Amino acid sequence: MKRVFGAALAGAMLAANAVFAADITIGLSVDQLFESRVAVNNGIKAESADRGYDVVEVVADGDAQQQNAQIQSLIAQGVDAILVCAVDQNTIERALLAAKRAGIPVVAYDRDLPDSRVVQAFVGPDSLIDGRLAGDYTADALAGKEGEITIVELIGALNDQNGIDRSKGFREGIAKLGNVNLIEVPTDWDSARALSGTQNAFQANPKVDAVFAATDTHIPAVETVLADLGKLMPMGKDGHVVITGVNGSNDGYQAVLSGTADAFVVMGTEATGRKAVDLAAKILAGESVERLNYVGGNLYTAADAEANKAKIWGAPK
Repeated sequence: MKRVFGAALAGAMLAANAVFAADITIGLSVDQLFESRVAVNNGIKAESADRGYDVVEVVADGDAQQQNAQIQSLIAQGVDAILVCAVDQNTIERALLAAKRAGIPVVAYDRDLPDSRVVQAFVGPDSLIDGRLAGDYTADALAGKEGEITIVELIGALNDQNGIDRSKGFREGIAKLGNVNLIEVPTDWDSARALSGTQNAFQANPKVDAVFAATDTHIPAVETVLADLGKLMPMGKDGHVVITGVNGSNDGYQAVLSGTADAFVVMGTEATGRKAVDLAAKILAGESVERLNYVGGNLYTAADAEANKAKIWGAPK
């Protein structure tokens, strides 16, 4: 008799949980829309749809104060959990504290908020490893060169943990070269700044051996500068400048296929988005989760990029 009652109770609980799951709404707070962010967001929406969750998306267009106001709006709408990719890790905390007071769990994605007292979990690329992969490749490609080696680094935003970690990882990778003249070009993820900064770097240092782009969407800017200087040489040709980047955009894919760029590290965008939703679901269910969750990238060259096209989020489908 007890077994029958237990089975009936379990069935009722499962039914209740199914109704609860269908009623869950995810608040998606996005810093701004560009290709890789859209790819991650598509993963979030796909996983939410698979689970029967609704998604309310707000986009801050790069405005930190607007993002704060949008998160307040999500709280007022009564969302069950918030997934946030912050415009600025230093200004978002006020809004997140309001979410905490409302009992709404917060998961950060793509950009960690390491100093937050609110964020319960983070999922995103392992930017330290991604940068190191590019650095290791660059070091191996230039290992036989004698004398000083000049490398231009197009640095991402320094208020973005991804930018910080990609730079750190890249420098760890090239450390084995020893005699390196590293030229830093801040870009704040802006292509116009990448172009002008690369022009200035090559004018001041005509014998650049390699360029690292913290986002491979800046590789076209590098190609433009090299073409203007008559130095755009494909791999295997004398004078070729070693070019690497991180992201996985079509810009990086095409540059690697053409031989202009040597290698690029591709982020797992869909897996990141799906994991973000999974973490939120576990927190809502009262389960414990890891604070830090990383989705590693993969480095591809001309030898294997096309064969792995399906794994490269920015490649044309």
